[in-house]
Amino acid sequence: MPSVGIIKKLASQTIVYGISSMLGRFINFLLIIPHTKYLDSVNAYGDITTIFAFMAFLNIILTYGMETTFFNFIRNGKSSELVFSITQKSILFSTSIFILFILLFPSFSSNFIGYPHHKEYIYICLIFLVFDTLSVLPFARIRFEEKPLKFALIKLVNIIINVCLNLYLLIYTPDFLSEFDQVSLILIAVAVASFSSFILLSPLAFDIFQPFDFSLYKQMLKYAWPLIFVGFAGMINETLDRTLLKKLLPASEGSYQNGIYGAFYKLTMIMTMFVQAFRFAAEPLFFKQKESAENRLVYAHVMYWFIGVCTFIFLGCMFFIDELAHLFIRNSSYFEDSNGLFIVPILLLANMFLGIYYNLSIWYRFTNNTKRGATMSIIGAITTVLLNFIFIPKYGFVACAWITLIVYAGMCVMSYVWGNLYYSIPYTLKKYLILIGVSILLWSVSLFFESHFSVKWLQIVINTSLLSLMLLIIWLLQPNRKIA
Repeated sequence: MPSVGIIKKLASQTIVYGISSMLGRFINFLLIIPHTKYLDSVNAYGDITTIFAFMAFLNIILTYGMETTFFNFIRNGKSSELVFSITQKSILFSTSIFILFILLFPSFSSNFIGYPHHKEYIYICLIFLVFDTLSVLPFARIRFEEKPLKFALIKLVNIIINVCLNLYLLIYTPDFLSEFDQVSLILIAVAVASFSSFILLSPLAFDIFQPFDFSLYKQMLKYAWPLIFVGFAGMINETLDRTLLKKLLPASEGSYQNGIYGAFYKLTMIMTMFVQAFRFAAEPLFFKQKESAENRLVYAHVMYWFIGVCTFIFLGCMFFIDELAHLFIRNSSYFEDSNGLFIVPILLLANMFLGIYYNLSIWYRFTNNTKRGATMSIIGAITTVLLNFIFIPKYGFVACAWITLIVYAGMCVMSYVWGNLYYSIPYTLKKYLILIGVSILLWSVSLFFESHFSVKWLQIVINTSLLSLMLLIIWLLQPNRKIA
């Protein structure tokens, strides 16, 4: 079947992207060890979490949907060189305006992110924001040209430089950087890594000598502007909670809770890495496929295997979460709040639903209904904002975790219902729900045995057996089989 070939190709590219993403992010994730060990306090880790949350918002604004626009207009038959040239020129111009604004109004910027006495944060963040933004489209072009190994290599170079500099600057801070605090040192490491990636991408980044087609550019902007709201709303759903914790709670309490929330959120990295790797591989491949009944069936099958892998990851993480947490978070003060471990399964499920939403969202990208996509994202963002303002003052970061799960699950339902009206795909919804339900059930069985048997080797045997059972169920329910 043609669908089998497409799924195998997607799987192979996901593996390559996944290896770079998983290995790179795992190396990056290991920073939690020196960060929790060498940073002076949980609050300092909370400040890092807050700043990166703001940077995520700005990154969406600076790219304003041009990555997806690039893929879409190539799918519609436009020259990849011409489309890249136009979109990259647009990004270069808008980024230059952003640089000018920050340099003219540094005080406003530092006040905006909540650190009025640390303008140095703004200047350092400006460096990695600019080079990250200018690297987005070159990375997209590499993905479109199906060069995952090149993509993986550059990503790994970035992360290795970032990790090495983090370790060096925190442990052996050179004299000429002694005036900077620990937060600044971490930001400097990220800035240098971002600049290094851009240098490797610069031959592509400046491959912009095609003539500028204003008529085509207008069409691109018409397609792209709703994606700004999609991306911005997505960042609200993903990161707003980390900025509001600081603003809605007393200053020290906000930074402390952000530190706990940020540290335990990182324990969901395996799920987020898989979702990101899948998205890197799937987006350009999906856009290349012609619209046909066969390919719609492929999308449904891809969804099944995506959810199957996610549910397996969920179980694997939860069966060994205590060991993982104490292995990577080396400061016992992070465990003083028991809610840190409590939020991990909630966030794992939330990130799974985010990945499901990415899969479902192909309908509005394929049908040029980006306004509909923006509407869904805005509804999710408004819900996130309202619920966070209501519940953070009372429940802190626990509310953030539950709200993230509720909003992503709700957006999946909304996209599924709306997508059926515009671009019907034969999703096997029953099988998807069975996989999710069974994974939660098996986790509950594991908790039951754990509460009744304290023998460690027996728990390992039980958990391994339950993981094997999950694999068997995923295999038995695969799309070419029928549910009895």
